[in-house]
Amino acid sequence: MADPTINIPLLGTVPHKASVVQIGFPCLGKQDGVAAFEVNVIIMNSEGNIILQTPQNAIFFKTCQQAECPGGCRNGGVCNKRHVCECPDGFYGPHCEKALCVPRCMNGGLCITPGLCICPPGFYGINCDKANCTTTCFNGGTCFYLGKCICPSGYEGDQCEISKCHQPCRNGGKCTGKNKCKCSKGYQGDLCSKPVCEPSCGLYGTCVEPNKCQCKEGWHGRHCNKRYGASGLSALRPAGSKHRQHTPSPKRAEEKHVPPESNYIW
Repeated sequence: MADPTINIPLLGTVPHKASVVQIGFPCLGKQDGVAAFEVNVIIMNSEGNIILQTPQNAIFFKTCQQAECPGGCRNGGVCNKRHVCECPDGFYGPHCEKALCVPRCMNGGLCITPGLCICPPGFYGINCDKANCTTTCFNGGTCFYLGKCICPSGYEGDQCEISKCHQPCRNGGKCTGKNKCKCSKGYQGDLCSKPVCEPSCGLYGTCVEPNKCQCKEGWHGRHCNKRYGASGLSALRPAGSKHRQHTPSPKRAEEKHVPPESNYIW
């Protein structure tokens, strides 16, 4: 805006008749915009004493529409020869009226200048990605809004406090869906209640803990594949091999003073 103009001389006599005072606010340049002015008229004598002044300041608004680009270019944009706004870095839009925030403003945040978001109530952060949560989310849930939690699969409820598994998963297993458990290493089964032994405990043992077998009477070894009383170098015979029972004769047993081992299969 240029300096305001007035239709009465700055020096002169006060007329006896009522007159109209006109004040002008000339537009300047080739930009569109609205300006607000506060005007107070004071009349003083030659000695500088106030004779008359307006009781209160008058507020005026002036709209200038002189831009070559319809609607004008904002935020430092320049109207080119094609009557299109060329925007500075960080702004875009037909009038350069939109700021660019990277990352973009989330949760209803408003980008007002490049890289600066105004966040709505309940959110904060560079791009309004964090919530001012007073609610505690359980079981790995994440608060994304006031009183609201995003729950992992397998849990539900306002605070992710309800498991979708009617029976809890055991041995460190986690509920991943309706009655579905994801078992930790070393366990299996619907409720992760069955330990896993690799290789298995075979026909003569039971897996009681991960990779720990409990052998039946007469058997031992890590996988219950060794018999008490058998030669340390002998291994289990393949399935389907023929076995026969051997009972030493009384005479031979007597000579060697070795008790018969008729209760073993060789």
